[in-house]
Amino acid sequence: MDKAGIDWDILRGSIILFCICLTVGGGLIGGAYYFNSKLSKELKQNKSIFQSISQRYLDVDQEEKLLHEYVPQFVALYDKGVIGPEKRLNWIEALRQSGEDIKLPGLRYSLDSQEVYTPEYEINYNGFALYSSTMELNLGLLHEGDLFELLKYIDRHAAGSYTISECTFRMNGNEIKMNKEQANISADCLLHWITIDLASGARIEI
Repeated sequence: MDKAGIDWDILRGSIILFCICLTVGGGLIGGAYYFNSKLSKELKQNKSIFQSISQRYLDVDQEEKLLHEYVPQFVALYDKGVIGPEKRLNWIEALRQSGEDIKLPGLRYSLDSQEVYTPEYEINYNGFALYSSTMELNLGLLHEGDLFELLKYIDRHAAGSYTISECTFRMNGNEIKMNKEQANISADCLLHWITIDLASGARIEI
């Protein structure tokens, strides 16, 4: 076909229409891609927010379960004097009363100031620390069983937890005296009253 014979006036409208359709179609495709990307990004963000909220809800639910489970135990240990400020007056009163009830011939004690207690093995206390107050007991006993009765009484009536690092015994003379006011045995013991409190030095209060 002779190119000179092409009627460009007739084709011009079709070409322009085709170009317009091509431009509009490209715009629609580009717009669709843009909005699809934007919606996909928003969907991921909303999904991430939902997961974060869900995780926080699960964490709160888990914390609530832990509180229900462990708070009563924590309060019980606090009331017993294991956690929180040491109850020195209670220890002294328990000792005095035990001496009267058991009728020990002699009972003397001294109580040192509280210090940080460092065990021989490493423990992660997570913001807490162990504290110890050393108590020296000088006892006059009718027999060695009096010491065990004293410790039983302390276990029942004294608030807190303690360990015994050493005890030494000495016979008073060569003869056993039957007088309840005279000691047959002298005993010297070291007790360490252990409490748990905040490592910062602040006090736990309930």
